[in-house]
Amino acid sequence: MNIRQLRYFISIVDQGSVSSAARVLHIAQPALSQHIANLEEELTTDLLVRSSRGVKPTKAGEVLYQHARKIVAQIKQATDDVRKEADTPRGEVSIVVPPMLGVHVAPLLLERVTGKYPEVDLRIMEELGLRVKEMIENGRVDLGILATREQSPKAEYLHLYSEPLFLVSKRRPDDPVCNGLETADVERLFSVPLVLSQQSHAVREMIEDAAEKMGRTLNLRVTTESTRLRISYIRSGVTYGVLPWPSFDTLWRRGELTAQRLVNPDLVRNIFLAWPRNQPLNAATRVVRQEMMEICHELFEAGIIKGDLAIERADNQKS
Repeated sequence: MNIRQLRYFISIVDQGSVSSAARVLHIAQPALSQHIANLEEELTTDLLVRSSRGVKPTKAGEVLYQHARKIVAQIKQATDDVRKEADTPRGEVSIVVPPMLGVHVAPLLLERVTGKYPEVDLRIMEELGLRVKEMIENGRVDLGILATREQSPKAEYLHLYSEPLFLVSKRRPDDPVCNGLETADVERLFSVPLVLSQQSHAVREMIEDAAEKMGRTLNLRVTTESTRLRISYIRSGVTYGVLPWPSFDTLWRRGELTAQRLVNPDLVRNIFLAWPRNQPLNAATRVVRQEMMEICHELFEAGIIKGDLAIERADNQKS
């Protein structure tokens, strides 16, 4: 006995005719009759009384009919309950963000998720690019924001935006007010002392590739993995730095730093939201992803993210 046979039996009793039930069920009448014959054989009793006027359940058939209605109703209720549970955002969601963006994203994301989805336990971590990529590939986090030129087959990627890189330096008293539109040729990189990351992260890879293609050598004054230290060196005037706008937006607004967008060639990198390929997004992770997309739009409108957005407004996105 299976749920299909029970549904077929219920339809026959409700319709009072095998032929009518076959039309309702969109099944051939001989096939429907065979299903009922198999059911009667399994239960070793007749379930229907057949006549020229149609069919009626026997006493045994009436008992089965009542049970079948309850069973089918319970299965429907169970299905509805499971689907509702699956669509309710709850549980822990971990997201890892790079330092340059985390200071802007983390407070907004935590506030939104906590306010809208009280059953979601959001865990936000901050790591550098290579570490973010590794954590996503290994399934140690649910979501991650990273800049990469090579997408891993172990992850799914959503392109958030493309951003230019800027040559950033301390603003001197006689420097004009910077509005973010000024440009500098990449050639300028080779004549100023630079602070870069120690490892081959996305920004350093782009700069080294440009230097190699142009046959030039970088003037590296100091290297460090600490974003805080890189900013400190730049603020002191000891070095210049190459950074995306979110890394120094606050200091630019205070008038401490000035920046020029690097051109000829344009140095632009792509920012992605990624998640492990072998971990389907549950309801909680989907809403966090949606909020992250909305925050990107707001940061872009506020001028904290510069470049080109690659996503629509969150309310137009499908989960």
